[in-house]
Amino acid sequence: MKLVKIYEKVKKYLSLIEDKQEIEKKKIKKLQEKIEDKISKIEQKIKELNNIEEKERLKKEIIILKEFKKQLKNKK
Repeated sequence: MKLVKIYEKVKKYLSLIEDKQEIEKKKIKKLQEKIEDKISKIEQKIKELNNIEEKERLKKEIIILKEFKKQLKNKK
């Protein structure tokens, strides 16, 4: 009887761990999508701008976002 209870507890615990991992993957994916959207918006803004300094600042921001996206991919 005790063995069955232990088995059920272990099974439940493993299920919780799996759920947590799935939630984390979903969060990472959602964050990656937000980063992609932000990058595309910045690229569009760069095309519309005439100010060179502002373009350079935005390009640096894109580089930072791409690095962050790469880190998220590695974490996944």
